[in-house]
Amino acid sequence: MYVIKPLKQAEITAPLGVVHMLGDMTRLIGGPVYVWYLEGEKKVLIDAGIEEPVNGLVHNFPVSGGGEKGLRDALNQVNVKPEEIDILILTHLHFDHVANAGLFHNARIYVQKREWESAFNPPPHYRLTYDQKLFQPLENMDICLVDGDAEIGDGLKLVLLPGHTKGLQGVAVETEKGTYLIAGDHFYTYLNLNPPKEPIEIEDVTGNKIQIQPIPLPFAPVGLHVDLSEWYDSSYKALSIARRANILPGHEPSIAGKSFP
Repeated sequence: MYVIKPLKQAEITAPLGVVHMLGDMTRLIGGPVYVWYLEGEKKVLIDAGIEEPVNGLVHNFPVSGGGEKGLRDALNQVNVKPEEIDILILTHLHFDHVANAGLFHNARIYVQKREWESAFNPPPHYRLTYDQKLFQPLENMDICLVDGDAEIGDGLKLVLLPGHTKGLQGVAVETEKGTYLIAGDHFYTYLNLNPPKEPIEIEDVTGNKIQIQPIPLPFAPVGLHVDLSEWYDSSYKALSIARRANILPGHEPSIAGKSFP
């Protein structure tokens, strides 16, 4: 059994249209960059955060925090150092999830085989979201390329959820209150998982209020994806793994500082 602790490593700002497809590209929204610590028998971390910004930017996105300092500060919240992590799971290899993976010298590192291959030869619109210098060094570390769903320990299962990327994986985690699914960027926020049926107001990580119009869909696709049909299939697959209330989106502001269950 594990306790899930999303730890904020940085903050990133993007257009609303990146968060959900057909959203306003002129309206900016700030979101957290998390690394996810699983407190249990082994020390498990999901994702490795984003680089430190240069002139306030990472890959042209405004970022605050990040880098090795941001990662170590996040892990200090649970009194753990990168060198003490037993298992590192990378949901996918985009620049904001893999930047500090090289710090985990003593960890077994799990990546989907499909994701690894796609990251070295991404579709054209994703060439700027993959940065080979961040993940190519993993070849010389204890990396395990997984082909599809896989149990990697008691209460810990990798779940292939293609759509946002070709090989994105979520992590099904057993807790004392049932199964939770850490969905990575398959769902950025609860807006993707539970699209509103009437106008609502949401609050981003900086406290800004943002108006959202109704989205008459069962799920609101993220703005960046490689296959929309696969994305919808993976959304229903996510619901077969965990209750909707137990699915944790990758950049959801409201879960910062919380533990699950």
